[in-house]
Amino acid sequence: MGSLIIAFNSPGKRPLSIATIEDPELLLSAARLAIRQAEERVASFAESDPVMALLQAAEVSRLRTALEVLVPGLAETAPESSDQAVSVM
Repeated sequence: MGSLIIAFNSPGKRPLSIATIEDPELLLSAARLAIRQAEERVASFAESDPVMALLQAAEVSRLRTALEVLVPGLAETAPESSDQAVSVM
């Protein structure tokens, strides 16, 4: 099982770990949210900068793959649309 770490991040400094949470459901929710926010970044670039959108889509795919390996249950509960790479253009 993994854990979720709350960190304080100050510009120019290393993140400071504040707390560690051992809650599988919260970890699963955080992983889903991270993927959703990454997909939203791709959508925000889609019209204004298609090249950046393609690069970000590749990052979303990598993030999804890594989290599905690391977060128990994420791969099994992923929506069907998550099986495909983010589409741009």
